Amino acid sequence: MLQEFGTPIPDDMEVRVHDSTADLRDMLLPSRPAGSEGLDEAALAELVTRDCMIGTAVPKTP
Repeated sequence: MLQEFGTPIPDDMEVRVHDSTADLRDMLLPSRPAGSEGLDEAALAELVTRDCMIGTAVPKTP
């Protein structure tokens, strides 16, 4: 399904699927984009889209 959204998943990456309920909410923390170590918060925020926060995309690289 992620592939259909345009998000290829490498063979060495583990994907876990959880269902949210009224009693349980998960927070998704996207991985740091490669090459972004020296960026400030504002620059990082431009790389992480809404789709990254819901788990259907990975952050853009700078």
